[in-house]
Amino acid sequence: MTVLAVSAVLLPGSGGDSGESDVWVGRRSFLTSLIVLAVFVPVQAAAEEYVFRGWLTQAVGAFFRSPWFAVIPQAVLFAAAHGWGTKWGFIGLLVFGLVCGWLTIRTGGLEAAVALHALNNLLAFGAAAAFVDGLSSDETAADSPWQLALVDVATTLIYAALVLWLARRHHPQRLSPPVSGPA
Repeated sequence: MTVLAVSAVLLPGSGGDSGESDVWVGRRSFLTSLIVLAVFVPVQAAAEEYVFRGWLTQAVGAFFRSPWFAVIPQAVLFAAAHGWGTKWGFIGLLVFGLVCGWLTIRTGGLEAAVALHALNNLLAFGAAAAFVDGLSSDETAADSPWQLALVDVATTLIYAALVLWLARRHHPQRLSPPVSGPA
């Protein structure tokens, strides 16, 4: 995710110099980029969720009774995997990892976390795709200024509240039978 392009959309004047990075790419290039992003970003987001909220949470959680001992390490590693940019960017990623881990435990699956991650990345990359060289930046969410990190944390928490409310109302169903004992 390119923080420069996203901040240029959300925070006018924060994109640094008003050079070529703030120039609209044009409708055709933008739509082509959106199509490519719509195909690949959900796969990328799902892969990260399978590693951090799926495999790592289960691997650590196997040794502890409390789910928080499984959620905290994966969230820290998730934030670290995105880089050590600004303090606010790291905190935003840490909160994102904690929320996705909690959603995974509360809903019993990765679906809510994958959807949140895919939507978050689609919005960020989509905003970056609107500007010349927006997708070629090496900046990540870890490089976010405090304003952008705050918006990300707020939207993440709103999404989590909505998913948890829906989960309480429409109890998620297990599609596979519970394991009856050791084989």
